[in-house]
Parts: sequence; C-alpha cells; structure tokens
Amino acid sequence: MKMFKRTLLRGFFVLEVCVFIGVYMFGPSGLQRMISLKGENDKLNQELSSLKKEVDLWEQKITLWKSDDFYKEKVAREKLQMARSSDEVFYLQ
Repeated sequence: MKMFKRTLLRGFFVLEVCVFIGVYMFGPSGLQRMISLKGENDKLNQELSSLKKEVDLWEQKITLWKSDDFYKEKVAREKLQMARSSDEVFYLQ
C-alpha cells in the first residue's frame, strides 16, 4: 500500500510538471507569446524611429519657413507654380 501511494504521488508530480511546462510554453502568456510580442515591439520601435526622423524633417522645414525668405520663394515657385511679375514663364506641352 505504501509503495502504491509513493508511485501515485510520483505520477501526480510528473503530471504536474508536464502541465506546468505546457502552460509555460504554450499558454496565453507563455514563452511563444512573449517571443511574438518581442518581435512586434521591435517592429513598432523601428516605426517609431522612422516617424521621429520624419517629425525632425518637418520641424526643420517649419524653421526654414519661418526664418528663410529664399526658402519661401523656392516653395512658392516649385510647389505653387508662382512667379514674379517680371519673370518670363514658359509652358511646356
């Protein structure tokens, strides 16, 4: 009888360890989910870095727009297709 209890307890212990490992590896917050979230986090950090660079570029453009008259004229000529009254304008067809 004592041997049977010992064997039964060992069996339960092995089962408990197997369940623990299964939950740890494949559970909703298990190891696979953590690896997946780390990859997603890395991707989001790269996107954040890219967006920060874009924001810096726009801030530089705003600074130029506020301080540099030549830049304003360049934008007006290129983007808005504006010209001075003394300029000759050629249209290509």
